[in-house]
Amino acid sequence: MKLTRIYQTLEHRNNNNEVEDNGPYFCSFRDDKGNLKNGVKTPWLGEGYYFWDTRIEDARWWGKTIYENKGRGYIICKTTYDAHSPLLYDLLGDLKSFDEFVSIADELKKVNSKKRISFLYVLKYLKEHTDFNYKAIRILAVSNKSTDICFPKSIYLAQIGKVQICFFDKELLQNEFKVIETYPYNKNMTI
Repeated sequence: MKLTRIYQTLEHRNNNNEVEDNGPYFCSFRDDKGNLKNGVKTPWLGEGYYFWDTRIEDARWWGKTIYENKGRGYIICKTTYDAHSPLLYDLLGDLKSFDEFVSIADELKKVNSKKRISFLYVLKYLKEHTDFNYKAIRILAVSNKSTDICFPKSIYLAQIGKVQICFFDKELLQNEFKVIETYPYNKNMTI
């Protein structure tokens, strides 16, 4: 077992106790009014509980990008999960799973005569047509970032960007869900 800290970023609504009592919060394909979501809040890894793995800086980045830039505050909540669980479909730490996913995506592109295919389409195929019995998926959310650490012949150590996890249910979550940082939106407020 490898307990790992994870962080969920939520809109600040002055209800931290309620958040701790009812969280984590589920991301679905439809908004509160029943409309299909479109854009950054679309659950691109499927419906579930979305977290940032290990780095609280990524949770802060999401809060600033999604909430603060739109004139709202945000909070960051913390819990843990077992990063070595066999129920984790780990596309970052398990090269066999990664290669399998890419291979299936390539086959689906051929069958559908497509140059590109969505991550969600491949994941849905896995869930419906294979023995996919995982409770969460872990991915590298942002890539193509390098370090200045080099090997021979101009090859560089890759920088791991933002790692995101979507839990399909709460089974793998290990500890209480706690609000650990609060960032109310205070710009342009007068006394």
